[in-house]
Amino acid sequence: MAAVFAGSAARDLENLRPPEEVHLASDGTRRDAQQPRHAQSQTSLRSQSQIASVPSNTGQQAPADVAEELAWGPAHPCYPHLNPHVPIGSQEYLTTRVIRIRRDWMVRGDLAPTFSNLYPEILDPLLSEQEFRQIVSTVNNGVVKAFDPYSLRNWVDGAIGLLTGWVWDDLNAPGVKGELQQVESWLQNWNREVGAKDGVHIWSLRRTAYMSIDIQIPDPKVGIVPSEAPSLPNTRPSTGVGN
Repeated sequence: MAAVFAGSAARDLENLRPPEEVHLASDGTRRDAQQPRHAQSQTSLRSQSQIASVPSNTGQQAPADVAEELAWGPAHPCYPHLNPHVPIGSQEYLTTRVIRIRRDWMVRGDLAPTFSNLYPEILDPLLSEQEFRQIVSTVNNGVVKAFDPYSLRNWVDGAIGLLTGWVWDDLNAPGVKGELQQVESWLQNWNREVGAKDGVHIWSLRRTAYMSIDIQIPDPKVGIVPSEAPSLPNTRPSTGVGN
């Protein structure tokens, strides 16, 4: 009996695997299971100088979530995007930029493509805040009226389209197309009578698939701000010792 037990123990010792690398220390010795492992942290890819600060009476730094929302980049409301509506290499591509007004899902949810009336201050003085809000209000009212799923006209258009095998839609007879065309005509008229004076142009909503209002303006000559070396405490940026 003792010989059988000894043979079984010998086989178990042969089947034991060596400790894995994650359980070994740098010198090859076994790591204590109770000790935490340390891994070198990765540096953040976002430069702290690109995050806008929020004024505070107490002088304390803004919370991280607020600073993240104000980060300067393509998601910022004032960021001047390259103009995707003109040929690359053209004079307009080099001298104009596009300010994108994003969708606002709090107005009508997903029932209609409505847009935010948050005024990008980079449009001043080319486009006043009052004029900007009038544009957004006109566009929102027009698309809400066109896409309203509870309007009698849309119900009638849907029924006629079903009975005619959607030939009614091919004839551009539904009211939704007429309402959207009125919005497009209003934008074109605004471009001719108002925007052309200051070089401002609002592109058709069809070109942006109703995902944004693209406002073309002359290049304001702003972009990503390069990061600076950290300055000494109680000094302004780039005014430390050695400058």
